[in-house]
Amino acid sequence: MNDSTPAQRARELLTQASQHPVASPQRDALVAEAAVWARLEHAAVMEHHTAAVADIESVLASFADPVRKLGSELGNLTEHIKLSQR
Repeated sequence: MNDSTPAQRARELLTQASQHPVASPQRDALVAEAAVWARLEHAAVMEHHTAAVADIESVLASFADPVRKLGSELGNLTEHIKLSQR
C-alpha cells in the first residue's frame, strides 16, 4: 500500500469495485473495505475540526476580559460625557 490518505484509498477501492458486476462478492468486499477507509477519513477530519474548535474557543476566551474592560471604559466615558454636557 502507498502513503495515500484514507479518502484516496476509499476512492481507489470504489474505482476497483466499479469494475465488477453489481452483485459480485468481489464488489461487495471492495465496497465494504472502502467504507472502512471512509470512516477512518471521517474520524481524522472530525479530530482535526475538534482541535480547531478548541483553539478558537481558547482565543475567544482570551478576548473576554479585554472586551469587558473596554465595555466598562466605554460606559465610564459615556457617563463622563453625559455629566460634562449638563
